[in-house]
Amino acid sequence: MAERVITATRLRDDQRLAVDLDGEAWIALDALEAARLGLEVGAILDAAVIAEAETSAARDGALQRGARLVGRRSHARGELERKLAHTSGDDAARDAADRLAALGALDDERHARELAAQRLAAGWGPGRIAHDLEAAGVAAAVVVATLAALDADEVLAAARRAVGDRTGAAGWQRLGARGFDEEIAERLLGLPDA
Repeated sequence: MAERVITATRLRDDQRLAVDLDGEAWIALDALEAARLGLEVGAILDAAVIAEAETSAARDGALQRGARLVGRRSHARGELERKLAHTSGDDAARDAADRLAALGALDDERHARELAAQRLAAGWGPGRIAHDLEAAGVAAAVVVATLAALDADEVLAAARRAVGDRTGAAGWQRLGARGFDEEIAERLLGLPDA
């Protein structure tokens, strides 16, 4: 690959530097990192500097996107890494998740508690909570601990919301579909008709 020249730079509102290479938009990365790499107008870049800058931009972009995502709602680490890897690559996604976890913004146990509370409030049962946590990549031990910590009265209240005015087989079917076990269904509705 021939050497290439930086033809323009622009400081964005988010304090990231947008860099044009050979007259075309190239990357945006942290302005301090751009200065460390010597990315200024007229700089001639070799393949090694280009690769380092692109890696840095991917990591910076993953961290920025990850921060926005966890700022909107809690995420499990696995779930966040999958979302970030799609656009930034596995290494950048892992690095961003590590950084966000170190800052306390990413915590699987907290996410599990928050998701469980939200699902119960919406009338979903422990089976659905376990499914959603597992799908998000939460460790099995955290899933088990979260389910064990569920308040039995809250689970029963969630089941009542889920079943509504249904009775008999329709009530049993509704509770099963929403992740409640037979014990809860029997407690609310009695034994099913044979």
